[in-house]
Amino acid sequence: MYEMCPGLDEPGTTFVWHVKAKNGTVALCGLPLTSAAKPVETDRHCPSCMTSFGRLVDQRG
Repeated sequence: MYEMCPGLDEPGTTFVWHVKAKNGTVALCGLPLTSAAKPVETDRHCPSCMTSFGRLVDQRG
């Protein structure tokens, strides 16, 4: 199971949505995520996380 979590993008300038394992602390892109991240209103997503998540979904069929 995976969930979306807000965090900074790779340059660290903009909040985006990352994908992480349900009980994980690291996004699929490798970025450490903190539970203290403030709620954000954004429709931007981490491209690396989305690519990794797409591959996981394809593997599971």
